[in-house]
Amino acid sequence: MVYGPQRREPRRFEPPPWEREQFERFEQEHAPATPRAAPESPFARPLGAEAEVPVPELAVPQTEAPGVDAMLLALKAEEPAVVEGAWRFGLVAAAFVGTIGLMLVIWGMVALARSAGSGPAGIMGATIMSVMGGLFVGLAAWMGARSLKQRGVL
Repeated sequence: MVYGPQRREPRRFEPPPWEREQFERFEQEHAPATPRAAPESPFARPLGAEAEVPVPELAVPQTEAPGVDAMLLALKAEEPAVVEGAWRFGLVAAAFVGTIGLMLVIWGMVALARSAGSGPAGIMGATIMSVMGGLFVGLAAWMGARSLKQRGVL
């Protein structure tokens, strides 16, 4: 019996028989003209040898279609601008919503304690108030996390 996770090698992609010719032609057309050697690990050389290591040039893909650059510029113009102070507003709003949520939870617990003998209507109302308060607290936590993520803290 074998214990632990079983890992197997991923299968190599093989095109269907009716597309094999096109696939081979595509591989030949898009194969790099000169194969590049893998860059040497920076941990494999001594500490003082930084000046001796040549910096490999990175291949920058050039767009050959005439409208691609204009389309990319138009897409960049459509992106919303990042407002620097928006994260502060998000944190203030999260604190406000969280305070309301905590008040609802506390009022719900007090109402539940006071309505213990009054029947199911009081218990249901107190439970709904507590659940809504918990949802407000959850919303506040989500808003705060999103605001801090926008700031780059999380």
